[in-house]
Amino acid sequence: NMLKVVALHLKKHGLTYATIDGSVNPKQRMDLVEAFNHSRGPQVMLISLLAGGVGLNLTGGNHLFLLDMHWNPSLEDQACDRIYRVGQQKDVVIHKFVCEGTVEEKILQLQEKKKDLAKQVLSGSGESVTKLTLADLRVLFGI
Repeated sequence: NMLKVVALHLKKHGLTYATIDGSVNPKQRMDLVEAFNHSRGPQVMLISLLAGGVGLNLTGGNHLFLLDMHWNPSLEDQACDRIYRVGQQKDVVIHKFVCEGTVEEKILQLQEKKKDLAKQVLSGSGESVTKLTLADLRVLFGI
């Protein structure tokens, strides 16, 4: 799990952090978010993409590091929107990590394709963007 790897490095460098993933109950989640958004909270909030994509207001942060990519770009957009909220007083910077020659690079290509398809759908000339096609899977797995 990438969050655990990052947590080890944060701990090694003396940075405080909290983690929100699927194992954190809603009450704990809100308590962690409230602490993070105030000076008493952790310096870093580690959140899995699926657990943190909706319903969180993270104005206590202004740097977002996307480490695990998803083929559906709207999930990442929702995650980014967690720090672009009413009350955000700092400049926000999104850092997206893509390693050359890896599946992430292929996912990035899929995301770009899905964004183009979404534009077509909104203009009335496209197809569904909610599913991976066989061609998408071939790109992902290099076959």
